[in-house]
Amino acid sequence: MGKVKVINSHVFKQLVEKSIPSSRVIKLDATWYMPNNPKNAKQEFLNQARIPGSGYFDLDEICDPNSKYPHMLANYDILNSSLNGLGLNKSDKLVFYDKSGIFSSPRAAWNLILGGHEQVFLLDHYKDYVNEGNEVSKEPVDDFRPQAVTTNGYEMISGEAYSKNYAQQVIEYEELLELVSTGKLAEQYITFDARSNDRFSGAAPEPRPGLPSGHVPSSLNLPFTKVLNENGNFKSKSELVDLFKADYGLDLTKSVNGRKGIIVMCGTGVTAVILRVAIESILESPIPIKVYDGSWTEWAQRAPTELIVKD
Repeated sequence: MGKVKVINSHVFKQLVEKSIPSSRVIKLDATWYMPNNPKNAKQEFLNQARIPGSGYFDLDEICDPNSKYPHMLANYDILNSSLNGLGLNKSDKLVFYDKSGIFSSPRAAWNLILGGHEQVFLLDHYKDYVNEGNEVSKEPVDDFRPQAVTTNGYEMISGEAYSKNYAQQVIEYEELLELVSTGKLAEQYITFDARSNDRFSGAAPEPRPGLPSGHVPSSLNLPFTKVLNENGNFKSKSELVDLFKADYGLDLTKSVNGRKGIIVMCGTGVTAVILRVAIESILESPIPIKVYDGSWTEWAQRAPTELIVKD
């Protein structure tokens, strides 16, 4: 199974220079903002700076439209239709980025991993690209597709293969509830929550009005900012090794002490994927990782009150 490849701006430029029609490099802006942020990522893409030729991957559109929870993963048909709508080819090298640096782009890139795309890259990160004096386009555009798109139609993996990827990489509410209710979660998984410490502990409110803060019993707090350095880039492999050993007593380059794997979650399943990429792609851990897609927004609305823990 593939995984997201994290690249710096220098490697990104080399990829672009070597782009050929049969193996194009397609840039995809996946900027997304929290609901309490007044910025509009889609309008920014159309009217403000972007990497030249980029398309826009909309987390709020390429999702399950029938879910009551925000930007839940798209089913097979919706993802297939969306990738065709963007004019992508199976042979494309897809490079995702977001203007916040490392925030929403890992989630967008992971969608393509689930969809079986073989060459998925994550730019670490946009601000480095800009600060190094690389070209930025400020001309308004009226299309969310990458420029100069030529496609014969995107060929998705089979529905069966997509379902297998989903089962291996996603955990749903019912399964997590069963693990928590039976006291087996800590026995079988290490669960990391990427929200801030204050939201995790219940000391600070959630950004969504009316949603209680707190955490899933036996889960561990790992704010996504801890796997990033002071400039907002991913920490190095050695730094991550030290982080997990010092803060959690874990060597994730080997195992999780006999458990089945790792679960990552956050508010709505966006920043959880930052943890997934850090552990899987930077740390190069062999341990299976599942994302709780509904994350805290679903858990806080569905779980029994006694399973919403506050410190």
